Amino acid sequence: MTTWLERFCLIAAAALFAFVVAASAAPTPKPVEDLPMTFALVRNGDCKVRCVQWISAEGRITTDSPRLLKKLLLSLKGQKLPVVFQSYGGSVGGAISVGRMIRAAGLETAIGRTQLNGCPMLVPRCPEKIVKDGWSEGEAHAGSAYCISACPIALAGGLVRSAAPNAYIALHQITNGKPKASTHGRRNLDQISAIPDPALRKMLSDYYEEMGVDSRDVFASMGLATPEGIHYIMAHEALSSGIITRVFVYSEEPGYVTGPSAAVHPDAPVSASVPPPNG
Repeated sequence: MTTWLERFCLIAAAALFAFVVAASAAPTPKPVEDLPMTFALVRNGDCKVRCVQWISAEGRITTDSPRLLKKLLLSLKGQKLPVVFQSYGGSVGGAISVGRMIRAAGLETAIGRTQLNGCPMLVPRCPEKIVKDGWSEGEAHAGSAYCISACPIALAGGLVRSAAPNAYIALHQITNGKPKASTHGRRNLDQISAIPDPALRKMLSDYYEEMGVDSRDVFASMGLATPEGIHYIMAHEALSSGIITRVFVYSEEPGYVTGPSAAVHPDAPVSASVPPPNG
């Protein structure tokens, strides 16, 4: 004969088992950074007085990213805002198209992470707080933001390309198939992809030179990492190659100051941290 305590323990154990089974059967959601890249208009402050505005670009770059960016740029009707990237990379072709679109629009780029108001700390740019066809509210921070793999390709489109001294910029060889095993045990530092592809190399070289980036320096960095590896680039190296053209000082953050009290001409935006003229 079982006691009430034994019966309670059996019921509790059965309930716990059912919970564990249900939890293990539920699909695991993808991390936000693995989701396709989205573009969002974000501002910080009251724009009737003075605010900071930027285009937040985060997630995995896909072949659909250029279409999404084009749609957002059309909604701005010529207003110029910096595109603030944080991405682990993605499609090379998509990144090139995004970069060319940014250059054609005469925009600046920066590496930065967007923290939307009301999002949890672990998911700072939570999808539910992104306002579709409108302005989201939040902050942009350059420190410790990352731009990796194909992300620097898109970043290169900016007329001015900015990053914090401690930003994570990294490259690796392009994954375009399974590489053949090395016969001499040494890495080919001149190789930029898993499988040598002269057409791919020329496409990237032409693009980087078009954007004012030294393709030889970029290719050397790519050659230092396998497709599965990664090679981090220091800020001074990124400046030297042209991947970035300026480094934020510690008081600066990405974004343009706008609004009546900013007294800034639309064609001469300033950094979010720089006081406007007569401000």
